[in-house]
Amino acid sequence: MLPRPAKLSSSILQLGPFLLLLMAGCQSAPFGSPTGHYEGLATAIEYPDLMIESDESVLFSAPPTTLRNAKEKAFWNISLEEVVRITLENSEVIRDIGGRIVASPGATKTRLDSALEETNPLSGVEAALSAFDAQFNTSLDLTHDEPAFNNLFFGGGARSLKRRTGLFNLDFTKTAATGTTFTARKQINYDGNNSPANLFPSAYEVTVTGEFRHPLLQGSGVEFNRIAGPQSTPGQYNGVVLARINTDVALADFELAVRNLLHEVESTYWELYFSYRQLDATKQARDFALDSWQITDDIVRSGSEKMGTEQEPLVRERYYAAQSQVEAALAGSGSGIGATGGVYGVERQLRLLMGLPPADERILRPANEPLRVDVRFDWEIALKEAMWRRPELRRQQWQIKRRELELLAARNFGQARLDLVGLYRWRGFGDDLAGDTNVPNGSAFEDLLTGNLQDWQMGVQFSAPIGNRRGHAAIRHAELQLARERAIYSEQELAISHELATAFGDLDRALVATKTNHNRRIAGYDEVTLRAKRAGQDRSHEFLLDAWRRATQADIAYFRTLVDYNLALANVHVAQGTLLSRLGVELAEAPWSKAAHASAAKQSRRFGPHHGRWDLYELPAAVSAGRAADLAIPPLDCEPNVGGEIDFGQ
Repeated sequence: MLPRPAKLSSSILQLGPFLLLLMAGCQSAPFGSPTGHYEGLATAIEYPDLMIESDESVLFSAPPTTLRNAKEKAFWNISLEEVVRITLENSEVIRDIGGRIVASPGATKTRLDSALEETNPLSGVEAALSAFDAQFNTSLDLTHDEPAFNNLFFGGGARSLKRRTGLFNLDFTKTAATGTTFTARKQINYDGNNSPANLFPSAYEVTVTGEFRHPLLQGSGVEFNRIAGPQSTPGQYNGVVLARINTDVALADFELAVRNLLHEVESTYWELYFSYRQLDATKQARDFALDSWQITDDIVRSGSEKMGTEQEPLVRERYYAAQSQVEAALAGSGSGIGATGGVYGVERQLRLLMGLPPADERILRPANEPLRVDVRFDWEIALKEAMWRRPELRRQQWQIKRRELELLAARNFGQARLDLVGLYRWRGFGDDLAGDTNVPNGSAFEDLLTGNLQDWQMGVQFSAPIGNRRGHAAIRHAELQLARERAIYSEQELAISHELATAFGDLDRALVATKTNHNRRIAGYDEVTLRAKRAGQDRSHEFLLDAWRRATQADIAYFRTLVDYNLALANVHVAQGTLLSRLGVELAEAPWSKAAHASAAKQSRRFGPHHGRWDLYELPAAVSAGRAADLAIPPLDCEPNVGGEIDFGQ
């Protein structure tokens, strides 16, 4: 008994160097510094090895226009329609002024999002349809073994059995939309050994098998398999219908992103218009203050009047105050919350939304004038339009439909599993695979074709978890999910009605404020006229400059409320869901390539008319009501009541 431990110790000594090598290989750092490698290399900031060519229009763009490098530029008088067109042409990515594309690129919407959802290999339509693809499997296994037996019975009459085996398998499996699984299988089995009890030293067995498994309760039906898919589990559904809903939701999200982009574009366009009008008003006041300062300065230099000496600092201060207002109207004022962009800042914002460089040889200037007509919307019609056209509600309706379908699938999982199974098999046995057909059992294929060896099987298989707690929990969960989505939809309708009411209120407020500020503007310039006459008589410019300041403020306030009125009109269309149609924008799929047309022509043959007993099959319920363009609500007098020019009377 002593040599065994000595032999074991020798084995351990032989394995010692390998164990030391493995231990050394597991070291994460040199022996001298346990964290030196990590601190020196693993935490270093690196750049990926990429070859990305930057856009030359960005790299070589002109410097931005500022107060210090301002120069005369040609005006690009651009209409709102042209701004919208350029924006859509350059919008591979849906932009925003807040810079979300840099801070949160993953949350940015692009025009590829719906296509990405459609082609998602996990949850897309093709991924869901792949569960019904026919599966082809084949294998070839060759083995050789020489077991020894202590009993002749187990060795087939031989103490040492030398065996050579081979197995070739080929099968096709197809899952139908009803949940039925069909399998066609062919097997060739070779067995050669030295057992004295064998009829032949080696033999072949060929089998051709057809199988089916049809669910009668759980997993049965076209509707269930379209919703959940054939490999689904309770709570995990990935059928083709749900995959198509994912695409519809992605399309609604894309429409929302486009609507928000164009709403921001229109708002920025009118803000730029206001910036120009503010600049004009402040320039006019500054020029008058400069004229007054020059007149007062001439009087001081001549020494003819003492009053000029007293008024010169006051008039000079008013000029510089007016000049600072001009500079603020050009370049904005402040930073952070409450900052204003001025002409330069708002123009850069509009360029960003349009996908243009920050600056070039031209400067954008709105060519459209804001509406000055009294627009009135019918509340009942606008509310119906909002409930029909808002993409937020359509997206939530798809979510409700998803939950309804998931509830149907969950109820199916609440049933027991009862499957009808069947099998039919032909066998062939022979000394050779395709040998002498004149000898009994000389050819396995010949024996197969005789049909003398046939098997069949028919039966039912039943299985059910006692209590089925998971199935009942899935049903209850689906019911709660459906109740939640319906509650959210009701709350969305309420919120949208309030949003529309707020837009109506802002529209009327802006209209009334525009009228008031128009009259204030007239009164302000009337005061300037009167003060100018008195200033010419008594040489006093103090009250005249104050009158100019108030007239300038009234002028700016008028254009501010006029722009607010046009922004309020846009907000009504946003709340009503008609902004895109108002701007003449329609969403459509990009043009197909030649390969896509060829593929569609090939696939269309599958959807031709078929003649058969369709009453024998289950017809699933409809999911989609059709295209939105084909389901427009009955034509109503949905256009707003546009009257004449706004009555600016006193």
